Amino acid sequence: MTELLYLNDFDVETAEARVQSVATVSDEEGRGKVDIALDQTCFYPRGGGQDWDQGTISNGSSTAVIQEVRLDEDGVVHHYCDDVFDIKQGDVVTCIVDHERRHINTRLHSAGHMIDMAVADLGYDWQATKGQHYPHLSAVEYSGDLDGVDQQKLQQDIESKANQLQHQEVVNRLKFVEVSDLKDLCRHVPDNIPTNKPCRVVIYGQNFGVPCGGTHVKHLTDIGKIYVPKVKSKKGVIRVNYSVEGIN
Repeated sequence: MTELLYLNDFDVETAEARVQSVATVSDEEGRGKVDIALDQTCFYPRGGGQDWDQGTISNGSSTAVIQEVRLDEDGVVHHYCDDVFDIKQGDVVTCIVDHERRHINTRLHSAGHMIDMAVADLGYDWQATKGQHYPHLSAVEYSGDLDGVDQQKLQQDIESKANQLQHQEVVNRLKFVEVSDLKDLCRHVPDNIPTNKPCRVVIYGQNFGVPCGGTHVKHLTDIGKIYVPKVKSKKGVIRVNYSVEGIN
């Protein structure tokens, strides 16, 4: 398994690592690309509705431009690029994450958890089922319905509460636990907790536990103003669309 450095550090964007393997593979469309596996990485692979990091991996003489990052079911992170020149197995390399892309993805992802935190604080016992935290599309989906609820007021209430909670000036915390302990720390525990990486809870605010392996802001105010332009319900699914100032 690849050691996931971003799980232990809110801000890690650079690291040294040793190359475990370099292989040429084909994507779903049959195009060739190079796959670099490392013993540890600061690159976030796509998952949980958050997009992958991009950046560079360099051995000092050659630099690979990383365009895509994936985590497989065995816990190995694959860094994909077009070419690596003379980067080879055993090399010690420097990894540098594209800061701007990481910062955008982290703020959007964290804003999704603030939406969930606001929903809980408003007293709605909806269960989150899906999140999408992309610059072109950000939303959180819940199981439930809105029968008898004024949707326009609800939209305004969620937006107001998410921004109010964000200004508590609280520092988020990281905690590694056994899966069996999640129920004591988190409002809802998904049935499909991944087994290919350590089980981590991110404590938002005072005590809002989130079982999540993504990247998160350390201070709630780093997210920026959150907007909720639409809340809708269809066939037992409530969808809260949101955006973050300066991003989408």
